[in-house]
Amino acid sequence: MTRRSLSLAVLLSASLAGCMTLPRTPDLTRKSAQSGAALTEKDIFEVKRPLPQVADAFQRKAPECLSKRVTGRWMENGVMRRQVRAYKPTVNVSKEHVELILQSRIVEGSTELGGIPPDGWYIVVADAYPVDRNTTRVELYKHAIGHSIVLKAIKGWATGANMGCPDLTQT
Repeated sequence: MTRRSLSLAVLLSASLAGCMTLPRTPDLTRKSAQSGAALTEKDIFEVKRPLPQVADAFQRKAPECLSKRVTGRWMENGVMRRQVRAYKPTVNVSKEHVELILQSRIVEGSTELGGIPPDGWYIVVADAYPVDRNTTRVELYKHAIGHSIVLKAIKGWATGANMGCPDLTQT
């Protein structure tokens, strides 16, 4: 398990112990990042691509790149531990808005307590809106340690500059 994954596990443990609350909806993820809450990020930018092109990129790349199970390993008290994390992307498209949501949950090797949403914690939310016929505004919101590599990939898909997949083992 990478340091980032271990840090995320510590963060989740702290949140479940009552030190902080992870968002349980996309709206709470947005609000948390917009308010500047600890361990959140937001990035807002415009791309010279029409909304339908951005929507197409999100619809193609999110399932291909983000619908994954990632196995991590780490040493704890001389014992090798293993954990499997499942990522679930969802893309919702309308004429006026595109929403890409990424959820994450531990499916093997540990138990998450504290009312985790059915498909996992909401860790990334990307919203895209048309500015004009050829320009789209993209708002990226991230909550929790890590996953900046996912934001970078989504930005690449939105701009069309980099259609590669992020390495989810590095989150």
